[in-house]
Amino acid sequence: MNSCSDNEAYPSVCLQAATDDTAFATFKQNPHYNQILEHVDFGTGAEYLKHFINDDNFLQHIEKFKINDSLGGPRMYDYPIGTFSPTTFRYIKILKDLSQLELNDIDIVEIGAGYGGQYVIMRQMYKPKKYTFIDMPETLQLIKRYVTALKLDDIELEYIDFSKVQETKSDLVISNYAISECIEPVQDLYIEKIIKPSKHGYMIYNNLKGYKHEEFVNRCGRNIKITTEAPLTCHWNVLLTY
Repeated sequence: MNSCSDNEAYPSVCLQAATDDTAFATFKQNPHYNQILEHVDFGTGAEYLKHFINDDNFLQHIEKFKINDSLGGPRMYDYPIGTFSPTTFRYIKILKDLSQLELNDIDIVEIGAGYGGQYVIMRQMYKPKKYTFIDMPETLQLIKRYVTALKLDDIELEYIDFSKVQETKSDLVISNYAISECIEPVQDLYIEKIIKPSKHGYMIYNNLKGYKHEEFVNRCGRNIKITTEAPLTCHWNVLLTY
């Protein structure tokens, strides 16, 4: 079982979606998968939308963002700007936050990348030099199938088993609701091998497992800004940036 999840069915669901056409077609509605991902409800999606609905730079790409809803059979809802899955709105909102940095031609590492949705949304506006996915082997297979099917494998992509992480220097490390669901030894590994060597970081920390965010920040040994997650999806969630 993945040290970052208590859902024992999740790896097998990811593997089935990666290897079986029928499962892949609707994996975003699988109840076991929804315990981990694709569980954002309509109302929370509306809250994410508020963060970019008045930003013309993002709205001009809105049709391109629909690519993330074209596979996996997500639950879709009607919003003022069109029909989308709420999870796609989450990825767009996070991209808006990340766009404060230069995202073109940089090295990015994502810890706990789901099916690759954040990467897919990012690629509608930016083109990193390299993107590294760190996750379970089964999840990595799903990510590879997903981004390849969308023809977004035209940059250097690396897929790393979370248990075999080596020191990786990057311009940006992303981890949303992932690193904070890992046990402490796994967090320590990420801190030493990924977070400390990276230039910038963006991590939504939900305090579900491992160190509480204050201790996690202390162990990172760098100046990390702690703010409340926005929109706040759980009262103990925080955003860690540097």
